[in-house]
Amino acid sequence: MKPTLLNLFATTPKGLELLLVDELKSLGAVVAREKLAGVEFTGDIELAYKACLWSRLANRILLQLVSFPATTPEELYDGVKRIAWDEHMNASSTLAVNFISTQSQITHTLFGAQKVKDAIVDQFREKYNERPNVSREQPDVGIHVYLYRDVANISIDLSGESLHKRAYRLGGGGAAPLKENLAAAILIRAGWPAIAKEAGMLIDPMCGSGTLLIEAAMMAGDIAPGLLRDYFGFLHWKKHQQSVWEKIQNDAISRRETNSNRIPEIIGFDQDPYAIKIAFENIERAQLRGKIHVEKKALSVLEPKQYTKPGLVITNPPYGERLGEIDELQELYSTLGEKLKVNFPNWKAAVFTGNPDLGKVMGVRAKKYYALFNGALPCKLLLFDLVPEKFIDRSPEANNARRIRAAQKAVEGNDMDTVQMFANRLKKNLKHLKKEAERKDISSYRIYDADLPEYPFAIDLSDDTALVQEYEPPCTINYDRALRRQQEVLAILPSILNLPPEKIYFQIISVTSK
Repeated sequence: MKPTLLNLFATTPKGLELLLVDELKSLGAVVAREKLAGVEFTGDIELAYKACLWSRLANRILLQLVSFPATTPEELYDGVKRIAWDEHMNASSTLAVNFISTQSQITHTLFGAQKVKDAIVDQFREKYNERPNVSREQPDVGIHVYLYRDVANISIDLSGESLHKRAYRLGGGGAAPLKENLAAAILIRAGWPAIAKEAGMLIDPMCGSGTLLIEAAMMAGDIAPGLLRDYFGFLHWKKHQQSVWEKIQNDAISRRETNSNRIPEIIGFDQDPYAIKIAFENIERAQLRGKIHVEKKALSVLEPKQYTKPGLVITNPPYGERLGEIDELQELYSTLGEKLKVNFPNWKAAVFTGNPDLGKVMGVRAKKYYALFNGALPCKLLLFDLVPEKFIDRSPEANNARRIRAAQKAVEGNDMDTVQMFANRLKKNLKHLKKEAERKDISSYRIYDADLPEYPFAIDLSDDTALVQEYEPPCTINYDRALRRQQEVLAILPSILNLPPEKIYFQIISVTSK
């Protein structure tokens, strides 16, 4: 007998939709279409169960029942009441309604959920003289209603609680720990599955409660993320097929027993002893004791070590919200960059941050980045190849060269006639003052000091270097014009002074020009 095809929808955080499409196809979905914050797919009950047990990325697996217009509370009530709810639950069952409304007339979600509940309860009372009760904690049947542009989509929540809850983490673990499905997405984007297959190791130098470590171990060991859960939304659903579920569950248990010995070395460090305590407890609950090593160690004392082969360094450092915090975190990110460059040559690295600007102080060029969300907070996942050609020289000389190159690029194609007067004056000064300095055996001397009011700079030569100081312009001067003058001057200085760009230093001084 041909299995009945179900219309299913998997919800997921924004930014993970394409990854979820691939995951569902790997589980057997033939048709899977990306939607905002989710994926529509079709399959039989076995696929639905597999998605609940094996999806590392989904929040919920919804069985779609019907859709109908619902511009008023009465239309919503009548449409829900037309569904044969006794096919899905008993009169003695417990239920919960999750109601979401977007761009619709009914905007109050609690009111909408109440109308849906009333319709179901009234139907049972009229048919059986008995009614289901509401249970907010682990109901027998969860009903999901998505009201979009006055069309109600009614579904059974097969997952029950959000699938990101793997049952290994309790309430602790820091102010904003990564949700498990976001951690899984970060690992996938960072290329961990392929690295793990090659027995490459994983290190998280700021591991917090250990979520990245545990998700990495579960991936590498072919461990179903839902295997520790004892509650799913389908377990008390009337159409639940226990034999199919037991087969899928037993297969997952067998795969864990067979493949968990393939987990490569996974190590986590953190300077917070409480975080390490929570991480260890989470590892214990995940039944991964002996598979993951964690210890208290600050990033600043992370020492070089000879590893058998390159692997992945992955971490979710603090982001900082207040200005003072961000200033302090610049040093942390700079230290992270130095540790990566020194300790992990030829490794891959991934840094997930809510403040991408902090990533710029690491001194390594990201080869790629992904936009993701940690809850409502927009974040970036920065991916790095730790090879010398990707390292950024942060020395003063390298900064000088970058500044000159940026200035030359900014004025490329511009009419440079306006700066010619400055160039002529500087050449004349240089010719005269250089001879005088040689005659007096002086190695350091000033060759220009705001001689032309339009160009308020002081330029000093010292041996084989030049210091260019720009007098801070008054507030009455147009900023764009002042910036253009600065760029023009910096662009022409290397040829006039006959110095390489890295030998030309620059700073702004807060004094009145003459």
